[in-house]
Amino acid sequence: MDERRLIESLLSDGHVNQSQLKMWSDAAGLLAALDAIGREGASAVFKFDGARVDGLVYTVVVSGGRLGETFFRKDSDDFASLLVEAVEFYKTRVWSDSV
Repeated sequence: MDERRLIESLLSDGHVNQSQLKMWSDAAGLLAALDAIGREGASAVFKFDGARVDGLVYTVVVSGGRLGETFFRKDSDDFASLLVEAVEFYKTRVWSDSV
C-alpha cells in the first residue's frame, strides 16, 4: 500500500483526522530540520509516548555531533512548539557559528 492510500484508509477508519494531518503538514519544515541535524552527525529523536499520565506525550532529544556535551531534551504536550525549541537550540549553538 502506498503512502496516499494508507493515509486515506486511516482517515476513513477514523484513526487520524484532517486537523491532525494539517498540524503535521505544517510542521514538515521542522521535521526536515531535524533530518538535517541528524545528517550532520548529531542525533535527533522525536518520541511519542502515549503511556505517560502527565499528558506530555512528546519528547525531543538533540545531542552529539558538533554539540559536544551540550544537549536538548524536553517533554511537552505541544509538538510544534517543542520542535521549534529543539531546532532553535541547535541553530543557536551550531548553525549560527557556520555562517
